[in-house]
Formats: sequence, structure tokens, C-alpha cells
Amino acid sequence: MDKSFTFFQNVMKDAFAGSFASAYDKVQDWTSMQSLIVVSAIDEHYDVLMSHEELKNVMKLEELHQKVLQKCDD
Repeated sequence: MDKSFTFFQNVMKDAFAGSFASAYDKVQDWTSMQSLIVVSAIDEHYDVLMSHEELKNVMKLEELHQKVLQKCDD
């Protein structure tokens, strides 16, 4: 599994394809549907489950990446 931020960023971009594409890096602006898409993509690529509460506490994509990496190491 690639744990680099670049790979993570590309996973998020792919998850936000189409009409969501411009919002992939604005975590605080995600809709509930976008959050579900992100949770699913993270689970698929990293085998990590993120809660709604964890997503709400993140402001930047870099912060989300760090949380995912922390959960991978647990």
C-alpha cells in the first residue's frame, strides 16, 4: 500500500470525479454524500474506517491523510 500524500490525494481526486471534483480538498465543505464517498474510498484503499466525527474534526486534506496513516499503524 502506498502511504504517500500524493497517492492519497489522487485517491481523493478519483473519489470526487465529476461534479465534486473542485471540492475534493475542502474537507470542511464536504456534503454528507461526499463524506460517505471519502469513507468508502479510504476503506477500499487503506482498510481503515473513519467516523463522521473524525471527518468533522479535520480541516485539510493533509490532516485527513495523517489520521488515516495513524489508523493504519494501530
